[in-house]
Amino acid sequence: MNNFRSRLRTACALAVAALLAACGAGDGANRQPAAKTASFAATTVLAGNDALVLPLEVLGNGSPTTPVIAEARLGLAADKLGAATQLWFQCHRCGFYGAPEFEATTALPVKIKASMRILGGAGDDSNAPWIDVTDANMVLADDERLHGGINGGFYTTRITVPLDAAARARLVALPGMNRIQFRFNGTDGESNGYRILNLQLQDASAAQVDTTTVQHFDPLSERGTGNLAQAGIDAGKALWYAHGNNAKSAIVTRKLQAACASCHADNGRDLQYFNYSNNAIVQRSRFHGLSDMQGAQIAAFLRASLKDVPYVARARPWNPPYQPGPGLDCTTAACATEWSAGAGLDAVLTNPADAVKALFGKPLNAPLALTQADIDRVMNPDATMNVRETAIPMQFPDWNAWLPTTHPLDIWPTTADGSGFTNGIQHPNEGWQNPNGRYHDLINWFEQHKNPNGNRADYSHLIPDLRVQINAMMTFTGWDAYKFLGGGRGNHIADNGQQYGAQRGAAYLQTLANSTTMAAAKPRDFTTNAFIERAVASMFHWNVVKQWELAQDYQLEGNQTWFIGDKDKTTGQWKGRGEAHGWPFQTVSLFFLAPHMVYQEDKNAAGKITREWYTAWEADNIVGSYYRSNQWYQLQMTVNPGGQSGWVNYPMDWPYLTAFDEYIGDLVGSGTPAARALQNSHNVRLLQGRIKGAQYVNNAIPIWDPNGPTGYDNAARYGRAQIVKHLATANFLDKATREGVQPSRYRFLDELQPGLYLKTVNGAIGQFNALYTHQPASAWRRCDPANTELGEPENVAGFRYCLDQARAPLGQYPDGGYYMITNNLGQVTTEQTEQYGLWKATQMGAEPARLKVWRDWTEAVWP
Repeated sequence: MNNFRSRLRTACALAVAALLAACGAGDGANRQPAAKTASFAATTVLAGNDALVLPLEVLGNGSPTTPVIAEARLGLAADKLGAATQLWFQCHRCGFYGAPEFEATTALPVKIKASMRILGGAGDDSNAPWIDVTDANMVLADDERLHGGINGGFYTTRITVPLDAAARARLVALPGMNRIQFRFNGTDGESNGYRILNLQLQDASAAQVDTTTVQHFDPLSERGTGNLAQAGIDAGKALWYAHGNNAKSAIVTRKLQAACASCHADNGRDLQYFNYSNNAIVQRSRFHGLSDMQGAQIAAFLRASLKDVPYVARARPWNPPYQPGPGLDCTTAACATEWSAGAGLDAVLTNPADAVKALFGKPLNAPLALTQADIDRVMNPDATMNVRETAIPMQFPDWNAWLPTTHPLDIWPTTADGSGFTNGIQHPNEGWQNPNGRYHDLINWFEQHKNPNGNRADYSHLIPDLRVQINAMMTFTGWDAYKFLGGGRGNHIADNGQQYGAQRGAAYLQTLANSTTMAAAKPRDFTTNAFIERAVASMFHWNVVKQWELAQDYQLEGNQTWFIGDKDKTTGQWKGRGEAHGWPFQTVSLFFLAPHMVYQEDKNAAGKITREWYTAWEADNIVGSYYRSNQWYQLQMTVNPGGQSGWVNYPMDWPYLTAFDEYIGDLVGSGTPAARALQNSHNVRLLQGRIKGAQYVNNAIPIWDPNGPTGYDNAARYGRAQIVKHLATANFLDKATREGVQPSRYRFLDELQPGLYLKTVNGAIGQFNALYTHQPASAWRRCDPANTELGEPENVAGFRYCLDQARAPLGQYPDGGYYMITNNLGQVTTEQTEQYGLWKATQMGAEPARLKVWRDWTEAVWP
């Protein structure tokens, strides 16, 4: 093997390895690109010598003409040779996930990213066929398969390859080694490779049968600066901040205005914190047209300048940031920076039983045995569910998914009048919008207001007026980004003959479009609306990377109460709100990365909407798109868990989270046991969202402010009054209307533990009673059906914060059962919901004491 590896090295690879070794490259000799050979006709890297070194980085510059091949070798004992029937591997980013390339290319974008083959002990490679890593050729784990497949909602996928007779015949026993190769076929215009995180030969029961020793690459081995000359570090710094220096990709040679620092944290902290390898930095540099040496200089600069960034073991390119799991909260300086790394892929739950255990704070390795007290403790609106440490059945986006695929500098270049992303643009109605300037204002503010005690994470020294000031500044920054784009969700097209920023950006991108490139994809991916979506996504992604950068550089992830709250008008003291950890940004944030927020709706000639809630290039994978929307909504709740506003609930809009919990569950379906299990896992997250929503809203806001306006600006719309329809107990029950009965999404709980569904209904009643029944009927605004300030009749409006004026009879089936009366659009009033819920909960045997409190309230409200 040593001779084989030596044959593949080249003088260039050795030079890069030597430079990186001066930075502490560790296993760099096994990870660097090597020369093309006759046998491979591709750039090849090897996994290691006597051990399998993971991850196996199948990374290159992305050119389809020079695919990258990475090889691993697995050992099989003689008595296990016949047992191996399948190969299992875990792949980070084996699919393509972004918008199709549209510019002139030197080679057409690749459609299938990854291929693999099983050579076994064969020395001759010619007889082993390559197998494309596609949904058709691979067997995916149920989560990945049902959420969009290889190119779906999961960025890390678990894949099984059944071994046919020919592949099994090629396997050899020790001391021979079985060669497995993975190939990166080339870029789609955005990606430059993937990683193999785990690899096993297995028997028919999925038990590992190979005896391979695995070593995991140690990022600490690349943290030192060694004897690297300062000139190399300085050159890397110049390259990192250079504008107009980087090619767009290996297939689009046009130079970008954006620098490396533009898309990442300005100082590159993200690459150090998430432990991107030197090889990954070098290969991405090559993707953008730089040389191996220049990539190595950039890596050296980052290692030298960021040596004080703490090492977090779980921080990896494939481990999703902020993935919830036990142990993420802490109060000591030593671990205060670990939250951003998340709990790792291993924390992602895979079945509804474990999801319920985690939700109610029970160990995963014990039988499910919840009491009513367990349920009530968690469903208490006065409690604080720690969503940071509550593991969930959802894989969050990886760090690459946060980064903009195209930076705003390359969508809104500076024009002759000085406008553009750098300096801002004029909104037709809102005035000058300059999110880039706001971002720099925040940096200046935090630099000027550090704690004199030297503790960058301690903001206890800020006086109330300064807290008010920085709270407003952080809010303006996100909203300036939104107003820069113009319009609202699903519609960024001005109707006054002018252009919003999103339209201006789309128009510029269209000037770069190439008909040959676009002809190789689908026309719907290159409509004006599709380019608007590219522009919107760019701004939103830039915005959240800058928020992460600020949160890390100025250690803003601590106590939310330092930044979120209000100055008391009477005492002048600061009244903070929030939790022990969380982002301070109450503005446009992660929530807005959802395709549901990015999309631009398509309409036909008659004005009917023909596409909404997903982007143009996701039309063939709507379930993957919905999963991504659901990811970002769930992630926003995790990152900003308790920052209730005084007047708005931004950045969290609860109905969007719970609605997509339902939508993705419905798309997954329940036709098979696997689909039903996943649907129920989503229903557990729906339950979590309803519980946390009851705790999150600012319950100090009055049920109704009679001195305020009656529409959007009344304070009551941002407190508990507005979510009464979402927390109604009827939402936990079988819902009956004249059209029929819709079974409850929570009945599956009885399959996990007999009687658990009724306990949960009791918990919902208790939650409702605690929030609403202590308020007198006179505290509520009464709905006016003629009032349409909320966009529809007030008594059925989605944003209503009122109660109906009087009771109306429920409908009744011939068998005596009752149902809710709906209008011609299927909408139902709060009064009907409460009446029906009380009857249905009584019928199913809910706890009498809770029912009495609820019944007394409904009779007082509607005598």
